[in-house]
Amino acid sequence: MSNIKVLKYNKNILPQILKFIKKSKMTKRTKNTWIKNNMTSVNVKDGNKIIGVLPFEKIHLKVNNKFEKVLWISALYLLPKYRNQKLGTKILKFSEKIFVKKFKYIFVMREDSGSKAHRWYKKNGFKIVSRILSFEKKISGSNIIKPNYELLGTFNSFKKKGKILNKTFENNNKSYNGYKKRDSSFWFNLKNHYYNQEYKFKILLLKESKNRYHYALVGKTKMRDNSLRLEIFEFCSNNLSYKKLLLNSIIHLAKKENCQKIRIKISILDKIKKFFKKERFNKHWEFNILFKKKKKKNISLNRYRFFQTEAI
Repeated sequence: MSNIKVLKYNKNILPQILKFIKKSKMTKRTKNTWIKNNMTSVNVKDGNKIIGVLPFEKIHLKVNNKFEKVLWISALYLLPKYRNQKLGTKILKFSEKIFVKKFKYIFVMREDSGSKAHRWYKKNGFKIVSRILSFEKKISGSNIIKPNYELLGTFNSFKKKGKILNKTFENNNKSYNGYKKRDSSFWFNLKNHYYNQEYKFKILLLKESKNRYHYALVGKTKMRDNSLRLEIFEFCSNNLSYKKLLLNSIIHLAKKENCQKIRIKISILDKIKKFFKKERFNKHWEFNILFKKKKKKNISLNRYRFFQTEAI
């Protein structure tokens, strides 16, 4: 243990970090996705060898109805032989010490509620923001008439519609917490999202009137369970008729893409889950979003909404 050191991130060791992450079960990163997503880390070395990494994305997240500087943990990974030596706690405390002046909160997503890792976060002062429910709908064999939607299939087309998408997003979500601060580059930069390695992004856009739109951001994938499906990343509509039309558009696209299922992840606090349950979406599994505040300040997350584009 005498040769073990906990160190701040240094861009010169990024190749070593990426190589280390690649060998783990952590979220895979490339040099491009690391840099474009404004990532940092705290690292542990035994001599000159990296034995552990705690990566973060530095983001502005809406909390308590305003955007705050937040660290979002990607995953903590230590080589097996170095576990159960309180190194994880040491890394976390070191992180809190060096980042406390710049960041008010640390967030993390844990899919394994009740596991050793989940209990470790709770033991280290993390609290549950919300349970997140994953709902799934199997695609039936019957055909449906194509709804009148516009399909955006490239990041350049996302960029061209960026103002419309941002305005629609804001109109649908301005009363909620839980999303990153967005600018005109948000949609084009989805190409740098780590999900882009596993998902083929598309946007379905419905026009209600000259200044009113509805959209869904979806991703086609076989990630994790080898089941070809469409994941709904964002579903933006507050109008019941257009909610149904938007969902029918997604079902139409899913059939066209030969997908077997549609999935969406929703906060247990989000009223929209009632709509999807009525549309015969069934609970598939669940996980938790946890956070730890770094400054003594009351926090209310009653209006927390889960946005899968923000999940790390």
